[in-house]
Amino acid sequence: MAGTIAVHVLIITAGDALLVTNPPRLFVPPPHIELVEIELPPTLAPPPPPPAPAPESPATVEPAPAPAPRPQIARAVPSHPRSAPEPAPVKADAPAVAAGGDQVVQMDDIAPSATGVAVGIGKPATGHLGRGGRGGGTGAGSGSGTADEPARPVSIASIKTRAEPKRDYSTDAAADYPAEAKALGIEGDIRVRLVVDERGVVTSRVLLNKLGHGLDELAMKRAGALEFIPAKDTDDKPVTSIVVWTFHMVLPAS
Repeated sequence: MAGTIAVHVLIITAGDALLVTNPPRLFVPPPHIELVEIELPPTLAPPPPPPAPAPESPATVEPAPAPAPRPQIARAVPSHPRSAPEPAPVKADAPAVAAGGDQVVQMDDIAPSATGVAVGIGKPATGHLGRGGRGGGTGAGSGSGTADEPARPVSIASIKTRAEPKRDYSTDAAADYPAEAKALGIEGDIRVRLVVDERGVVTSRVLLNKLGHGLDELAMKRAGALEFIPAKDTDDKPVTSIVVWTFHMVLPAS
């Protein structure tokens, strides 16, 4: 019994050793390649080119219209040709003009061949020449006339204080309201450009916008009645300035 068991143990041990040293290899079948024929599509021929248009008959070809003639521009032709004789140069020792005119100025640096526009010789001026005044004096301006042109407004850069109204004029908004504007219920603002002189008096009025229906005339009337404290320049002197005044035209309470 013991010998039989020993023999079996040796056989089993030898088999395990063989399996460990020489493991069994699995059989893998080789790959199978199958050839398949593929049918290619037929090659299409390119389409034929379009036929060229037939040339038109010479009888059917319309000739291009002739260009319109350019308008002739009339040019002024000088009355004297270029070969006209040159005027005689002015003599340097020409006599001076008679009393009442200025002395003739000679320009010696101009070439003798230079030409110009012929000017007729006038009569010498006589008497006194001057700008003249507005009074009853002579032409020399020695009369006692006075200038009545209003002073122009000074630049705003030289104004130190602006012109201010002497009183509050907002209470006059509903006074003398035109009947037509009242009936139509028209209200709005009217701006007037005023020129206020150094006395604070309005000397010029210009409407900057209008409402109509008698309100524009009312605004001009009120503008003429405004009184101002005149503007002052940097030397604290009253000057003429421009004031833009806005009248608020409000319907009177019924």
